Amino acid sequence: MYHYPMHRNTSVRPWTMKVTGTGMVAAAPDQAIIITGVETEDMSLQEAQSSNSAAIQKIIDALTKAGVPESQIQTSEFRINPVYDFKEGQQIFRGYKVANLLKITLYDMAAIGSIIDTATANGANVVRGVEFSLQHTDVIYNQALAEALQQAEQKAQTIARSLHATLNAIPHSVIESPETSQPSPFLKATALQAAPTPIEPGQLMIKADVLVSYHYYL
Repeated sequence: MYHYPMHRNTSVRPWTMKVTGTGMVAAAPDQAIIITGVETEDMSLQEAQSSNSAAIQKIIDALTKAGVPESQIQTSEFRINPVYDFKEGQQIFRGYKVANLLKITLYDMAAIGSIIDTATANGANVVRGVEFSLQHTDVIYNQALAEALQQAEQKAQTIARSLHATLNAIPHSVIESPETSQPSPFLKATALQAAPTPIEPGQLMIKADVLVSYHYYL
């Protein structure tokens, strides 16, 4: 690596260059969130709620029996809506729809398909999909950030070398852009798939961007 002198003539006004750097690191996800649950309809709101409550409890019992701790099962959404049909311009009341969706957090990527199958086999008629993430994104992000800073430094060195300039080794300023990640696709699953449901976690791309200012002297 080319090294520029640290010494400079303090009587000469420094020039400033700004360079960008980008770092990207791929990592296998170690956390998955499944959104699944039950929608029920009935002319009677009480009946719709009662049947929905029984159905969702059956799913929860099956999930815990399959090894999912209750602490990893949360209510994601609960809705009650009137349902109407429209016939010949008329709004006809059809009943009530009750939706109760669960958020299931898993750390065993190999178990995702079987957990979806367990839920659907025990009455889940809604499966919103699977979303993958990392438990410790900061560790991977710091790797990407180091890559971004290294790239910015290499750019600054190239520019200084082309100008036959002396580059201060220490940046004048560093501006970090917010952390971004490119997740694996949000996987859809139908409620009536034959077991086992194949799920591939893929990889997440963690990205870091920096804007770095350097002083240099001609």
